[in-house]
Amino acid sequence: MTDVVNLVLAEQYVLIAEGLGMLLASEDDLDVLGLAHHSGQAIELATKHQPTVLVLDAELPPGDLEETLAAVRAAAPATRLLVLEGDAHLATTAAVLAAGADGCLAKDWSSRQVAALVRRLAAGGQAVMTTAARTPGRDPGVELLVGTLTVRERETLGLLTGGLTTRRIAQELCLSYQTVRSHIYNVCIKLGVHSQLEAVRFALDHAVVEAPGSLARERHSA
Repeated sequence: MTDVVNLVLAEQYVLIAEGLGMLLASEDDLDVLGLAHHSGQAIELATKHQPTVLVLDAELPPGDLEETLAAVRAAAPATRLLVLEGDAHLATTAAVLAAGADGCLAKDWSSRQVAALVRRLAAGGQAVMTTAARTPGRDPGVELLVGTLTVRERETLGLLTGGLTTRRIAQELCLSYQTVRSHIYNVCIKLGVHSQLEAVRFALDHAVVEAPGSLARERHSA
């Protein structure tokens, strides 16, 4: 059984904290124990939960990042500290690490990449990714929407994009016709679209799934 990584997320903006927290918590091996919106809360939650990793906004109010990191380190010595920095160039990253962080990540990386770095820190490694090293990725807003889909909903969307009808999708996934219809309805609601066609267009425009037909062919050839 995979060990679960306990973490606390400290981000000043509530909407971002809740969105990222939800996406991280959807990972089977990550458990978000609490959200903080200022340094006092971050220190308090770190003291209470002793998390494996604290994910910390570099601009967390009211202030000094180095002081916040030092206070967390004193309160939870075993906790690894990952700082999210809006402009994580090499010089900025070096300063964050010098301030006491174990890792630094630019805020424009995806939630999956945040999760990967959390795991790396939990395993005892260092986690540093700068803006300069970044490859083009999906818009963060799209990432939030896609992250709300369940595994079955993503599978359904993939097969729908591959050109399969609702009945064929039900056969492929060994589900009832009504269950698949419910998955499609949920996909549309979560992505903020109004029809199957719009859902497919959304998936293709934002590279949510592979090109049409490839998923269906893969399933038949497996």
